[in-house]
Amino acid sequence: MSSNSKSKKSQQLESILAHDGLTSGDQFKLKSLSWRTFKSRHAGPSFDRFPKFLMPLLLAVRNLKYYNFPRIMEWSLSEDESASNNIASFLDREEFVDAYRQLRCASGSVVDPGLHWRLHQICWAMANCLDLGGVFVECGTGRGLMMSGGLRSISDWNTRGIQMYLFDTFEPFGINPASGRNDQSMGVRATYATSLDDVKETFGEWGNVRFVQGHLPETLDAVESQPIAFLHIDLNHAVAEMATLRRLWPMLLPNAIVVLDDYGQVKTQNDAMNSLAQEFGVRILTTQSGQGILMKPPLRNRS
Repeated sequence: MSSNSKSKKSQQLESILAHDGLTSGDQFKLKSLSWRTFKSRHAGPSFDRFPKFLMPLLLAVRNLKYYNFPRIMEWSLSEDESASNNIASFLDREEFVDAYRQLRCASGSVVDPGLHWRLHQICWAMANCLDLGGVFVECGTGRGLMMSGGLRSISDWNTRGIQMYLFDTFEPFGINPASGRNDQSMGVRATYATSLDDVKETFGEWGNVRFVQGHLPETLDAVESQPIAFLHIDLNHAVAEMATLRRLWPMLLPNAIVVLDDYGQVKTQNDAMNSLAQEFGVRILTTQSGQGILMKPPLRNRS
C-alpha cells in the first residue's frame, strides 16, 4: 500500500471520526408509534361466561387492547429498510468494528450508510468459505464497500494465498434498466466507483486481488475454469445477474456460498433469482437486510 493511499485513508477516517464526534445519540435506534390493522371476531372460551349481547363490546375492547391501541416501539437497530430488536452482538466485536470502519472509509462519505447487517452477512459467508480451496469473486464491486470490509475482517488474508476477483465497469454512472449498462444519462451514483484507480487504492493493503474491468457476463473469461468458493453478486440488473450466476454456477465448489445483494429489495431481481434457483434445485434464504444467501449443494455419495 503506497504512502499516498495510507494518507488518503487516514484522512477519510479522521473525517468520519470528526463527524461522529459532532453527533449525539444513536443513528440506528428508532422509536416509532405502532399499531396493528388486525381484528378478530372470534370470541373463544374466555368469553363464554358473558351474555351474548355484550360480545360486540368485549370484542372491540379486546381488539383495541391487544392490536389497535397505538404503542411506542423502540428498535435496537433500524437501517436498510428494516427494524429489529434482535440481539446484534456482532456490532461490539472488535473485528467487525474494524471491518465496518473500513466500509465507511471506502464509501467516500462521512455519513454512516447503515449497512451493518449486510456487512455482517458478507463477513460470515467469507469466513465460512476460506478453507474450501477456491477463489473469491465479486460481480459488481462499486467503490468496494463490502469486499474491503470483508477482507479487513480476515486477519490473515495476505498469508492464505486466496485469489480475489473483483468485476465491475468501475464507472460512476447509473444502470440503464433497458440495456443493463452504465449510462451517463442516468446520472452519477454515489456508491459506484469513480475510477478503477480509486478502487485499487481502497484495496491497496491486500494481496491477491485482481480487478477485471468491463461488462458482465462478457468479462467472466478472466475467472474461467477456476473453482469458486465465495461469490457476491450486486449488478443492479436482473438479466445481467441471471446470466452471471448461470455462467458461474458450474464453477462453484460444493458448499460454496453465494450472496445476492438486492434479492429481497428489488422484485425483478427477486423473481429472476427465484427462477434460477428452481432451475438449479436450490433454495434461497432471504435475510433481514434483503440479501439472499444460497449454498452450492455438497456432492452426493453415489456408492
